[in-house]
Formats: sequence, C-alpha cells, structure tokens
Amino acid sequence: ASEMCIRARRYASDDFPAPLGGRVVAPERWVPLPHVGLPLALGREVDPGEFNPNVIVTVSRIRAEQTLDDAHAEVLRKLRPMPRLRELDGGEVDVDGLPGRWLEASFKGGGGTVLVQAVRTVVVPRGPVADLVQTTGTCTLTQHPWAAAEIRAVQESLRVDR
Repeated sequence: ASEMCIRARRYASDDFPAPLGGRVVAPERWVPLPHVGLPLALGREVDPGEFNPNVIVTVSRIRAEQTLDDAHAEVLRKLRPMPRLRELDGGEVDVDGLPGRWLEASFKGGGGTVLVQAVRTVVVPRGPVADLVQTTGTCTLTQHPWAAAEIRAVQESLRVDR
C-alpha cells in the first residue's frame, strides 16, 4: 500500500510571506482614518462640509514576474474612464530606495467637484512573490495649491518594512 504524504503549508512563511508593513509621517492636522479599512490612511482636518484631502496606502500581492511597467499601466487603465480626465504630470520616483512611478491627474468626482489625484506605485520583491504598494493622495482642485505639498510630503515619507 502506498502512503500519501500530506504536508501543512503555513501563512506566513518563506513560500507565503506576510504582508508588508510600512509607515508614513503625518504632517500637522493630518489624522489617522482607521475606519476606511486600508493598511494606512490619513486625512487632513478641514472645516465641516469640505472635502477631506487624504492619502491612502494599499498593499497587493502580485506575481514576482509582474513589473513596475505592468503596475503603472494598471493605474492608467483604472484612471482613463474617469470623467474629464486630465493627466497633469508624472514620471519616475524613488520610493524608499526602490524604483517607482508617479502620476498626477484631475477628473470630475461626485457632485461635479474636480479632484486631483497623485498616485505613487512601487513593486517590492518578496522572494517567490512581490507586493505592489500604492500611495494615493486626493484633494479638490481648489485645495490643490496648499494640499499638494502636504500630500507629497506624506507620500515621500513612506518607508516599507522589508
């Protein structure tokens, strides 16, 4: 009689690494938004009824062979259908010592408000897999003159535990 060999596979392990941890620095008047259910989310305190400028950090497990180009193309694919989309700027960026990409675009959000979104994307190799880390900052077009620098400061402060 042949015996079947059954092995338990564990998460987290070398084959299945735990999700990345990370941290950002919150400028004055930026507060945690734990209720949004994301790995990291900060919002700026504003007057009641105003749009909350915010920065969110998401971490997604991807195949090791997926490239930064693939990840950036996916950002563009998701943004392109947005109403009145205008790509404002973008390029290459260092994200905690890793090569990243960034894109800033404006589009019409809910209630006709024009939003500006800045997205930074980096792929972090994790052995047999990789983690895609995206830092997305959002504010309204009218907030952009003062909020953009604060959003950029939060995005630039990102450090990933690896």
